[in-house]
Parts: sequence; structure tokens; C-alpha cells
Amino acid sequence: MKYEAVVFDMDGTILDTSADLTTSLNYAFEKTGHRHDFTVEDIKNFFGSGVVVAITRALAYEAGSSLESLVAFGTKDEQIPEAVTQAEVDRVLKVFKPYYADHCQIKTGPFPGILELMQKLRQRGIKLAVVSNKPDEAVQVLVGKLFGKEFDFVLGEKSGIRRKPAPDMTSECVKVLAVPRDKCVYIGDSEIDIQTARNSKMDEIAVTWGFRKVPFLKKHGATVIVDTAEELYQAICEE
Repeated sequence: MKYEAVVFDMDGTILDTSADLTTSLNYAFEKTGHRHDFTVEDIKNFFGSGVVVAITRALAYEAGSSLESLVAFGTKDEQIPEAVTQAEVDRVLKVFKPYYADHCQIKTGPFPGILELMQKLRQRGIKLAVVSNKPDEAVQVLVGKLFGKEFDFVLGEKSGIRRKPAPDMTSECVKVLAVPRDKCVYIGDSEIDIQTARNSKMDEIAVTWGFRKVPFLKKHGATVIVDTAEELYQAICEE
């Protein structure tokens, strides 16, 4: 068998979380005196590199940064406006995190075909995992409520372990699953996932139903791109 384990990103890959993220971010921004009319499409440009970076991107966009410039946030090339301070990011974060934890499953659910995909992978004896930059408390809640015990390993962002695209989270996953890296494939929807797979020395498959569009994925190095859960199953299981 080509792969013994499949490691999934969460937001935009297995779960459509965009509506609840939009509501929660707008709530936090309203409570802290900022604009609070962000759309789902705006949100897709903010998230992917962890919640701190997402809030920083949203504040920068409010301050006049272009959507295109936000991709660099969270990297050495970021250019954060002077108006966006760490103190303000922390103030918004303090409101966002508990609110989102309590409202993360209002409109959130699996993308079409994802549950069936997991069942078929399970039947083939393939181990399943989630490694996400979403806060770990929200990741654990959503997996427990929406997927039960489908996954062998689940990890979200938390202190003490570097977030994606650093390989630390996937290294922990590989250790727990006891599967060689060359027998793992990482599934995601963003440039962060492509970089994570590369840094983790894993194969990567990009999906088109998430937060990034096909031209963007190709520009950032995606080589295997799928449009449906059935195509994803074939890409995972074909020898």
C-alpha cells in the first residue's frame, strides 16, 4: 500500500468552518471597537497560519493592507502596519478564543464526501490524523462532536510546540502513529499545508474546496490537486 497514514488539515480541508470563524471574528472585533463586517471571503484570507496571525491579518486589513500582502504575515517577509500592535492583537484574541470555543460548531460541518472517505480509508487499514493550526481546544471539540473516534491522532495549536509549517506537530503525529514519514501523506488546502508537507518530508495533496484557489495553490508548489472527496480517495489509494 502506498500510504499507511493520512494526516489532514482541518479548516477548509475536512471541515467548512468559515461561517463560524466569520461570526466569531466579527464578534471579537465589534467588542474591541474595530470594524466587524468581514465576509466569509475575507476570513479565508486571514486564517491558515494560526489564530494570532489571523487576527493580525484582519487588523492589518482594517488598517489598509492589501489582501495580497497578508500571505507574508507569519513569515520573515511580513510587513505589519505600525497601527497593528501586539497588545491589540492580544486584546482581540482574549475575546475571540473563548467565544469561538463556545460557538465553533453552529454552522460548521464536514465537506461533502469526507465522512464516506474516512470510512473507506479505515476499511483499508489506513491510520487517520488531524494536525491543525486551529487552537487545540477547538480542534478537540470539533473532532469529538463531528467525527467521534475516526482519528488515531488529533493535535491543534498549543503552547510548547511550533505551529505549521514547522514540522514539529507532524513529527509528534508520526511518533504516535508509528508510521514512517514516506508512508504518510498530508492533505490540506493552503500554502501552509504545502510547506508543512515539504518540511515534514511527506507527500502532499491539495484540495480545491477550501480557503485557497487553484492558481494560488499551483503558485505555491502544489503538484497533486483534487476537486472532490472521491478524487482524493483515488489519489491516496492508487499505487
